[in-house]
Amino acid sequence: MADSDTSDRNDGSQDSTLAANSSSSTLDVVKNPSNTEQTASQKAGDGQGERGQWGNHIEFFLTSLGLAVGLGNLWRFPYVCYENGGGTFLVPYLLSLVFIGLPLFFMEAALGQFAGTSCTIIYRNLAPGLKGLGYGMLSINTIIQFYYTVIMAWGLLYMFEGWRSELPWTRCNSATGSINCYSIDDVEHCGESQTFWNFTCLDVEVFCKKFNHTYDGDDNPNGCVSSITGANVRLVDMYRRISPSEEFFKHHILGLDSIGVVNTWESYGEPRWMIIGSLALSWTIVSLGLVKGISSYGKLSYFITLFPYVILTVILIFVSQEDGFHRGIEFFLTPHWEKLRDSNVWLAAVTQIFYSLGVSIGCQLALSSYNSFHTNCHRDTVLIALLNSGTSIFAGFVVFGTLGMLAERQGLEMSDVITEGTGLAFQVYPAAVTIMNPPQLFSFMFFFMLCLLAMSSISASWEPVVASVLDDFPNLRKHKTKVYFACCFVGFLCGISCCFPSGYFMFDLLNHRISHSIIYVALLEVISVAWFYGIRNFMKDLDLMKVWIPYPLRICYMVVWTFIIPVLLIFLIYTLLAHRPPNSTEDYVYPDGIQALGWLIEMFPVSIPLAFALYEALKRVWEGDGEAAKFLRTGPMLTTSSKWGPRADRPAAIQGVLNEALDTDGVIREKNNRIEDACSISIDNENQEKRTEL
Repeated sequence: MADSDTSDRNDGSQDSTLAANSSSSTLDVVKNPSNTEQTASQKAGDGQGERGQWGNHIEFFLTSLGLAVGLGNLWRFPYVCYENGGGTFLVPYLLSLVFIGLPLFFMEAALGQFAGTSCTIIYRNLAPGLKGLGYGMLSINTIIQFYYTVIMAWGLLYMFEGWRSELPWTRCNSATGSINCYSIDDVEHCGESQTFWNFTCLDVEVFCKKFNHTYDGDDNPNGCVSSITGANVRLVDMYRRISPSEEFFKHHILGLDSIGVVNTWESYGEPRWMIIGSLALSWTIVSLGLVKGISSYGKLSYFITLFPYVILTVILIFVSQEDGFHRGIEFFLTPHWEKLRDSNVWLAAVTQIFYSLGVSIGCQLALSSYNSFHTNCHRDTVLIALLNSGTSIFAGFVVFGTLGMLAERQGLEMSDVITEGTGLAFQVYPAAVTIMNPPQLFSFMFFFMLCLLAMSSISASWEPVVASVLDDFPNLRKHKTKVYFACCFVGFLCGISCCFPSGYFMFDLLNHRISHSIIYVALLEVISVAWFYGIRNFMKDLDLMKVWIPYPLRICYMVVWTFIIPVLLIFLIYTLLAHRPPNSTEDYVYPDGIQALGWLIEMFPVSIPLAFALYEALKRVWEGDGEAAKFLRTGPMLTTSSKWGPRADRPAAIQGVLNEALDTDGVIREKNNRIEDACSISIDNENQEKRTEL
């Protein structure tokens, strides 16, 4: 009994001391508000190195724009748009931007700015039952960078190859092409009654005999006569004409010979050492750009983000003067309304928006976490989203205008001029620079721009990966440089699997499968914020950061986050699972084992939050935690923990939401309440003294 009394008195004296100390520190903050930020930053650093900050707001805006405006616009958008009908694709693409992409982009920017930390910490505190969601996002982001750096490696190779006396993809070359290569520059050296085939000019009569047809110079001087039906056959219909740029990419860069025959998953081929060396150079450039932290990279964004617009404009001016340009633009802008009934077109549009904006992969959460607390993130996200889609459409004019030029030169339909697939950009853009003068200079400028965009996308996306490592292990902040280089080296090793002739199949598999993973994670993300955390709580957080939104738009956001996005994503997921064609490249369908590997890749990011939740529940039961039953209820698992709240360097102290089932540090909570009481008493006393003096 005596011990108890003594303990009570000791607690009482400690409370008095705590109140006095907190009262004194609070008065200092009231008298000098700047002390709040200083104290918070010191606490955040804790001797382990502080979290970086943007040098100024423009650096954040341009870096976020660099994340949004990058390979997703110049490389991915053109081939996805081409595969899905050109103008038909633009309709669901723009609708997806308004109703899914932009609202999610804004939500992530606000969350990151409010919490001031990476996605792994945010979702651990926001919905502890889904604390693995942040790691699921990072897994998607990490896998994307494995093959994004391969694209940068291709760009570097093109940049080096372009300094020859003649661009190697200008004409057909037996060393890098096939007998079906067809070039308008080669045809110009042929006579009127000749055609170009098998790297030489042939008389049309000889050419017809090669394909077991006859020739009638009077009736059909520029074609053959079918030996079976007797009908006239155009020369262009005799075989598929392949452009030199397509031949160069597939044969010289990738090392592909015959897809599905020579190049298969079972026959992976010899390493493409030039790609591996270029990949090593790519990761070295990325690591050097990031090694000094996010602030130093922000300064590079001034040039990296703005230079591509200059190059695209120059290319567009040249291409617009060529025959066939308007034909390509018509294909790009004219929708075929009947194709909108194909759910795959809508699915492709949503995944493209996610790719372009970097939504649901943790990037925007990390970049906005380096903002100041009162940054107008709504204005920034709207501008970035509009510029992103505008850049995609602008790049579309360049790509489809060039496709129209190639179709005109080769006498083909727009849908037949280039094989569909992820290599479209490396077949179209090189063809465009061949018509410029001097082509070597414009080739270098374009692929230099492509590498800058790749670096911009990769750097802005790789930063969240490293930031999450540093946030989870603060002691490593003293070794930032080593952590950056180590993470980049791991990324290099994982990308080597794409540096073989058949490694292109791995590249294609990763690109298609991981794009579907983003939709699953996006659904979990929007539900965790709008339903588990609560849309009203989230809107209060926006008010706390002084993010002004017009009232009608505010209501629209609430409806979209709460109902429209979840319903649309559930419908897309159903479509995705119900109507899934097997993965393939051109006509080569991947083996069953590879299809299973694709499912593992696709479901891996989704399995991470489920595995984390299961582990945490089993751990509490195994350890005999008395609060285990309370934790296993859905409410506590999906309710914010006591650690959730505004970032440490916020202008005013705001406490997190109490979740008793997860609040393992009740002493801290009690002390926080005592500090609040002490603050109120000290401020009242000071006001009383002032009134007495008056």
